[in-house]
This record gives sequence, C-alpha cells and structure tokens, in this order.
Amino acid sequence: MQVRLIFRLLRSDIFLAYVQRFNATIDNAAGMHVLKRAIQNNGTRVGEVPLRYIHSPAHVIPRFGKEANPRLTLHTAYELSNEFWLNKYWNKEFFYALSLST
Repeated sequence: MQVRLIFRLLRSDIFLAYVQRFNATIDNAAGMHVLKRAIQNNGTRVGEVPLRYIHSPAHVIPRFGKEANPRLTLHTAYELSNEFWLNKYWNKEFFYALSLST
C-alpha cells in the first residue's frame, strides 16, 4: 500500500489512513517481489482506509521495463510509475520476512 493521507476523526482518538493498493507477484528470475498498482476498470487507482494493516514502511524502486517514461524525474517517479520492485534487502527483518514467503 502507498500511504496517501493519515487523518483523525473529529473529537476522537481514532486514526485512519487513505492508501492506494498494490498487487504483489514474485519475479523468480530476479528473486524479488514486483508490486503493480491496483487499477479499477475506469483507470483509477484502488483506494482504501485500512490503518490496521499498516505494519512497517518498505523500500520500493520503480520498475521501468524496456523504456522509462521520459517524464520521470526525482519528484514524479513514484507517481508516474505503475510497477515497482520491493527491496527485500532494505533491512534484515524485512529480508527474513520476505525470504520465508518466496
């Protein structure tokens, strides 16, 4: 999930997060997970409010394919990309958790 907004309900101690969802697959050749944005039939991103499922941050790297979008910059790479590598080498806890699932 990509966190887009964290907010609190008025007069409440309940926090919520608006996130956009990814679908995960494994690229066996690279030995890494690939995240693809979940897209609705009308082309919009799938969004939810499931704060209870957020456990830790993750390091993702845009997956460009054969050609990168020429509009990509340091500031737009995460917004304009629809596929990402999930960096399982980010820290040892993340590595062990993802290594058990492959």
